This record gives sequence, C-alpha cells and structure tokens, in this order.
Amino acid sequence: MTSALVVVLASCADSTGTTSELTPDAPSADARRAGPPEDTCLDGQDMDSADVDLAACPPVPQSPQAAPMRGQSISLGAWELGTTATGVTYVYGQLSAPTTMPRILSYSGGSVAVNQENLDCWAKGYYRLRKMLQDPPAAYVALHEAGFQYRFFQFQTDLRNGTTGYKKISSFQDHLVKWATVVETDGRCRQPTRAQFRDYAKAELVRRGLPVPMEP
Repeated sequence: MTSALVVVLASCADSTGTTSELTPDAPSADARRAGPPEDTCLDGQDMDSADVDLAACPPVPQSPQAAPMRGQSISLGAWELGTTATGVTYVYGQLSAPTTMPRILSYSGGSVAVNQENLDCWAKGYYRLRKMLQDPPAAYVALHEAGFQYRFFQFQTDLRNGTTGYKKISSFQDHLVKWATVVETDGRCRQPTRAQFRDYAKAELVRRGLPVPMEP
C-alpha cells in the first residue's frame, strides 16, 4: 500500500514577537530504509520459531493492510474468527479502533468483543506474514505468479470457543489463503512458520501439477 508523506509547516512566534516558519527535519537515510513499523517490528526474529515477541509491534489495525511483496501489493483481507465466544461461526470483518477497550469485531449482521489472547494471536500471525512476504518462499512466489492464492484472510480458531475446519494454513477456492492462527485451550497461540508457509505452497503447486522451484 502506498502512503503519501505530508509535510506540515508550523508557524510560531520567536522571542522578538516575529513569526517564523518551521519545517520538520527530513527523515534520515536510515529511517527511510527502515520502513513503517508494521514491516519492521519483527526484524531480527526467527520466522521458524514457535513464537515471536510483539514488543516492537503496533496494535493490529482495524483492517489488515495490504503488504508489499516484490513490488506488488498483496491483500491481507479481513479479520476472521471460526467460532466466536457467543457461538457464531465463520464471521469476518473490521475491528474497532486500537484505542477502544474491549476491541469489537464488527461483521455482517452483528458484532462481538474479542479478548486479548485473540488480539495477540492475530497480531503474531499478521506481522509474521508481513515479514515473510518481504522475502517469500519461492514456492509461494510461483503459486502467486500462476494466478492462484493471491490474497489472504487473517483466520483464527479459538479452541476455547469450539473447533472449526481451519487449524493450519489452508486454501479457500483458487484465490484465497486462510492464514490460520490457533488459540489453544490453555490460551497459547499457535502461529504459522516460514517452513509451514513453504510446505503449504509446495503442496498447492503439486496439487495443480505445477513445477516446484528450488528454494534459494
């Protein structure tokens, strides 16, 4: 997603009573290279580890934002729950603003409050996916270039609410990847790893009779 940088000029009176125009300092070269916080907050962490540290990450946005991948913009869809705390199945939509408490998932026909474990687990899956798309598995690049599974949904199964059909990275039809995180019955978050992403994409290529590229 492309964002515009707006420079605001502020006026203030100096000690002599005259008005001067202040221009914010230009960002340093290092800051420009760093990118937005959502794409740098997991820098240095292992995408094959069982868990990640969200300390440097912002709260999840109201809607998942498109992510860059090799010059393309990849849709990350919506927030989706397999079963809500009120027993409604397969709902997706937009979260209330990060400043609200509790945060509310609004979907077609209703809304439901989501707990902190849901938010944290969604965040871990979402920011991992953004990080992986910066250097995606070759198998996923090949799958995407063949015109399949070109967008994602941020799906979550909360086993405390009941079982659902998606507990790992899965395909929906020929265009969508259910990027599944799982909140276990003890509240722990199970999240996709890079190896799982690679193996999922390889299996999709094989299923369609497409060549599987070598990983670099």
